[in-house]
Amino acid sequence: MKITVKICMGTACYVMGGAELATLSEYLSPKQLECVEIKGVPCVDACFDQKGKKPPYVIVGDVMMSEANINKVREEIDRQIKENSL
Repeated sequence: MKITVKICMGTACYVMGGAELATLSEYLSPKQLECVEIKGVPCVDACFDQKGKKPPYVIVGDVMMSEANINKVREEIDRQIKENSL
């Protein structure tokens, strides 16, 4: 089973760092790459539901992340790999 990583490519997310997140696969280890499926999505509908949190938004598995960056996403992927023994 792979962990799905959905990177929001909506306008706010894209300009606040989503463009950099689109290159996520370049920063993942071979183990991480074999355990994830990375998708750019038009919008994750988080801007209005995440009070006090800011873009860019990324969903790793079932975990919604705000103010996401490469390192935060990599850490969450590692946590889920260990949790799911992938």
